[in-house]
Amino acid sequence: MGEESKLNCCKIINCGLPLPSREAVPGVQRLELRDTYRKTIFPRLREFDPDIIFISAGFDAHKRDTMNFGYVGMVEDDYEWVTENLVKIANSCCNGRIVSVLEGGYKIHGGIVSPFARSVASHVRALVDGGKSREMFDAIDCEWESKFERQILEDRERKRQQKQERQRAMELAQRQQQQNNIVEESNSNEGEPVRKRRRQQVDYRALYEHLQREGFAN
Repeated sequence: MGEESKLNCCKIINCGLPLPSREAVPGVQRLELRDTYRKTIFPRLREFDPDIIFISAGFDAHKRDTMNFGYVGMVEDDYEWVTENLVKIANSCCNGRIVSVLEGGYKIHGGIVSPFARSVASHVRALVDGGKSREMFDAIDCEWESKFERQILEDRERKRQQKQERQRAMELAQRQQQQNNIVEESNSNEGEPVRKRRRQQVDYRALYEHLQREGFAN
């Protein structure tokens, strides 16, 4: 393929997302997804400088959509965020010309409150708001946003681990206290004779006479 053909052929960016591990910090999957857009897709798109942007709007990457088994883990806020930045790029390079066509999304149970419906609403809201604001794309804002979100995630994870450590310490202290109580009770009972229940003395003659008066004995 010649250089001219390479310049004029389709430009495809295939960004693979790593499979999250069992030990992955909760929320890091969404952060990695956003960083993929911030560091790879958005800069390349802005550099390409399109005359118009077409969006194939698919919503089956939602974490509740069984199509992707929760692998990607996007939520409505992520769809809105991606759309906002695409509109900013459109405002920066093609006078806001952007077209969105519905592609997919299969978690439709629940009607207007389904994950699909909420994701579509977030997408359309970002299109409308971005068209009104005419805000431009800024790569520096993306870099600052990435650092800020990562810091929030790290702080949240640190608090989560501290909470788990406190819970483990409390459970350990409770178990130790229970063991101490058992040992103390065992020591206090050591050497004492086994106590039997003391039976009250019964006057059988008086009982028999009482039954005769009541008519229960011959």
